[in-house]
Amino acid sequence: MRASIAGVGAITLAAMLTTPANAAERTVSYRGYELNVPADWPVFDLSANPAECVRFDRNAVYLGKPGAEQRCSARQGKTTDAMLLEPIGDRTRVTVTGDRFASLATRVDEAADAPLAKTVQPGVYTGLGFDACAAPSQGAMDAWLGSPFRAVGVYIGGIHRACAQPNLTPRWVSTQVNKGWRLIPTYVGLQAPCTSFRHKLDFDQGVARQQGRDAATDAVKLAGGLGLAAGTVIYNDMEAYNIADGPCSGAVMSFLSGWADQLRERGYRSGVYSSASSGITDLVRNHGNRAYSRPDHVWFAWWNGQANADGGRFLPADRWAGQRIHQFLGGHDESHNGVGINIDSNFLEIR
Repeated sequence: MRASIAGVGAITLAAMLTTPANAAERTVSYRGYELNVPADWPVFDLSANPAECVRFDRNAVYLGKPGAEQRCSARQGKTTDAMLLEPIGDRTRVTVTGDRFASLATRVDEAADAPLAKTVQPGVYTGLGFDACAAPSQGAMDAWLGSPFRAVGVYIGGIHRACAQPNLTPRWVSTQVNKGWRLIPTYVGLQAPCTSFRHKLDFDQGVARQQGRDAATDAVKLAGGLGLAAGTVIYNDMEAYNIADGPCSGAVMSFLSGWADQLRERGYRSGVYSSASSGITDLVRNHGNRAYSRPDHVWFAWWNGQANADGGRFLPADRWAGQRIHQFLGGHDESHNGVGINIDSNFLEIR
């Protein structure tokens, strides 16, 4: 669960936190708030260290506004209980993840900036792209215009999105598009029921299909708020799972069918990111199965170091030809014009 609530009072907030009675606690104070958290949780002051990566895959409390130049690794772990308190004008926004703060499930959103323009992404493009856990700052994006990359993956939402996204705004999207960047919008939602992720699909295929539709509805809302218009491909990030587990595979295929159906009904196009040996293999073997709806695009992780769209033994050439992305290199540091980012490297062939 991830929720955001703005302007709650200290007494109310303290009452919402559910720390086991026998657990050691510490008191954290921030902008008039006092809250108790487990004593072993680190507390990060973002004003003192704006480059600290706000990660929701570790138990931690973050105080302040996430910096534009966060130092995040491209690959993050599973989301867990964490909290971010940040100033929004004269108010304080509290963002929480995990089940510890289940009583904060009611969401109160701040007013978002209106999209500056509508754009359809990623469009027609063949060439290199990269993805990073947090959308890079404008300075970093400008510096990387001197790189061979011209596409960038951005995590627009989902319950398992691992990094805060202070840079990802409608203005950021509009600026990158105007500068010639292609965008790969990615949504990290519920994961396969046979994995160790906290938030998982239901084994019941009917329920899983509806969960896919619900995820697509949320993704469309988030994409539209960033100025990503109908026609845009939104990729669902389905991490590796055991495709030999029949019920698990069926749940994933049903979820991705609901995802594809709902996106198309909303005028968007569906994409799926997964490892070549799990989700992509599952999609290939169910390509002709009329019980499931196929995605429009696939994005396969096969870290063979080859910058091409060849899916090898995992993805036949006649499946999703011209509608594929190959993530050929996992998390690594790369620098252009003096600006370093930890990235995954991709090759896009989208016609």
